[in-house]
Amino acid sequence: MQIVLLGAGLALVPGRPARAQQPALVTIPGSEHRVIQSKVAGHPYDVYVHLPAGYDAAAAKTYPVLYVVDGDNDFAPTLEYLGLLMAEYHIAEPLVVAIGDGGAIGAPGNQRNRDFTPTAMPDRPGSGGAPAFLAFIEQELFPLIETTYRADPARRTYYGYSMGGLFGAYVLFQKPTLFQNILLGSPALGYNNAQVFDVEKAYHAAHGELPVHVFLEVGALETPGQKEPYQRLVQLLQARHYKGLDLHPLVLAHATHLTGKPDTMLKALGWAYTTPHVTF
Repeated sequence: MQIVLLGAGLALVPGRPARAQQPALVTIPGSEHRVIQSKVAGHPYDVYVHLPAGYDAAAAKTYPVLYVVDGDNDFAPTLEYLGLLMAEYHIAEPLVVAIGDGGAIGAPGNQRNRDFTPTAMPDRPGSGGAPAFLAFIEQELFPLIETTYRADPARRTYYGYSMGGLFGAYVLFQKPTLFQNILLGSPALGYNNAQVFDVEKAYHAAHGELPVHVFLEVGALETPGQKEPYQRLVQLLQARHYKGLDLHPLVLAHATHLTGKPDTMLKALGWAYTTPHVTF
């Protein structure tokens, strides 16, 4: 008896040899993909967009927008975790915009080392592209999303992990009002001798306000190189007494830098999209 794969199911066909099937592409319902050639950054970006359920039927409704970097990896997990939170806490479903960076993390074409780093390092060729990446998001991506979809510019959320968290910290001290929520999972704050703290110092010299909700996480089992800059930033932000800052620091028990990633996203999104904020 041979087992033949027919479409999405398995059929048992007695006495008949299996025939090779043309594999079908997997699609995510309600989702779109486009490639944007950035003029300000000079690079193409894959952008994945997921529309909330009922989007077409609610013609007058506007939606919060969740912007996720490392989109080649994190688009699908983001949708799964939002689904869990909608079921458990009845959160309003946001429009999701995931920004790809030339391929999955570790792939030859991936450019997170370029786009997420605020300053260049000699041993990291192509690094230091965060200013250009931020310009792409602010000047090109936001206008595209907010003219193409019913996206509410007052309800933007940013999520990034590791190097994506470093970029989020850079955004926090460069253009904090671009986002209502900035969610930073295990940010690589030690990059280039922790120069992101110089960005914060310059911001503090000119501003007494930081009107944004910030989720900041590190794993309890991470290396000192990750935990010490995290603790430094938490203590610094608490000591600054920025007006309007809503800070939620979290040390994730039993988590390393890698194993903490799934739980961090779930907790960060749950905190951002519940009112009052839910922690679990």
